[in-house]
Amino acid sequence: MPVGKRAWLYVSRNKKRSVLLFLLLTALMTISLLGLALHAASKDAGKLLRSSIGGYFTIQSAADSDEKVDERLLQQVKTLDNISRYNGVDTYYLYTEGLQLMPGSNHGTGLVGEFMPKLIGCTDSSLHERFVAVSFQLKEGRHIQADDQGKAVISEAVAGRNHLSLGDTIHGSAVSGVRGWPPHAWGAEQDFEIVGIYTTVRNEPVSPSTPECDLQENIIFTDIAAAKAFYQSKFPDRDPEEYEYGSGIMLFLEDPAHMEETVAALKTQPYADWDGLILSENNAAYTQAAGPIQQIEVISLLLLLVILVLSVAILALILLLWTRERTTEAGILISMGLSPRGVMKQIILENDMVGAPAFLAAALLSRGISGILERWLGGLLQNICLADYIGLPQLAVVLLCAAAVIAVSVLLACIPFLRQKPREILTTLS
Repeated sequence: MPVGKRAWLYVSRNKKRSVLLFLLLTALMTISLLGLALHAASKDAGKLLRSSIGGYFTIQSAADSDEKVDERLLQQVKTLDNISRYNGVDTYYLYTEGLQLMPGSNHGTGLVGEFMPKLIGCTDSSLHERFVAVSFQLKEGRHIQADDQGKAVISEAVAGRNHLSLGDTIHGSAVSGVRGWPPHAWGAEQDFEIVGIYTTVRNEPVSPSTPECDLQENIIFTDIAAAKAFYQSKFPDRDPEEYEYGSGIMLFLEDPAHMEETVAALKTQPYADWDGLILSENNAAYTQAAGPIQQIEVISLLLLLVILVLSVAILALILLLWTRERTTEAGILISMGLSPRGVMKQIILENDMVGAPAFLAAALLSRGISGILERWLGGLLQNICLADYIGLPQLAVVLLCAAAVIAVSVLLACIPFLRQKPREILTTLS
């Protein structure tokens, strides 16, 4: 009788043992699949959490250096590995006639300084350090984006003082007395549409001598295109790639855990004379949160190892005991002319016949249970779908491990009669 037929007859006639093995294999493979998925998901959740923390570093020109932080440098550094987002920042000043700023030292004088706010040109205002550090929060509208032109985000205080709302326009111009403007550029002007309104969260100390442009409520965020246009008015002969980000470039990392390696790699690039630039790392938020993140990943790894070791140990022990109970049966089969290796192959095949449907059941069951596990874990997985991590790699690992455990367990149990000759086995049985 063929080995496959004998194996099937054994499985079908020993229903109780077959059902118990099916349930055991299904349970162990389901737990193993969930463990593998949970570990992979926790690693990605940790990475997402690190990315959301906002680790970044800033490149600025040193005061005594001729090295510039310009457009050419930005286009080079933003392509480095581990850089996810960037924000080029430039500070400039304009005369905003008719715009009532929060009162400072120039209030009531009628001088240009009374109507001169600080304008901050940004690639993305949401990435400016005041919003990243949550000293400012967007209350209405949206942030400045890279492709904006003629847009502005103003404070709630200035908006209320001037009865301004989203969609209204403010006008800025370069005139005599405005900080940083040479005479040949006087007359440059720009209308800004208000697309966002922010509120201040943290108060900064001020004194009667603080001018309007240095009050935090008088900061106006604008698009970088406007800042570049005004720069061209000041320096009409310069190439656009020479545009200088006067307040530096902020480079945000995909994974702030690798801040030091990223900065070190940047300094090896021939983009600039790095001794003439200041690189400031801002990784305080990640450093504070690093401990819990690392603990989550370590716990998930230990849990996975415990699950796999226990699953393998339980399955191997049961299979070993069940197979050794069949020594008499093996002796009879051998006496009928079947080789010891043939007996071993039959037993392995019997377990595989039960294991195959158990594996399919575990694959389906684990995906169903994953949703329950997500709800039990709450928000620890950062809205990651655990079922997405029960894919081909996890299925292949569990299938190969189960097949290997079955084969090794049967082999160990069969060693006694594999080493003996048929006559010796029969003598032992008698």
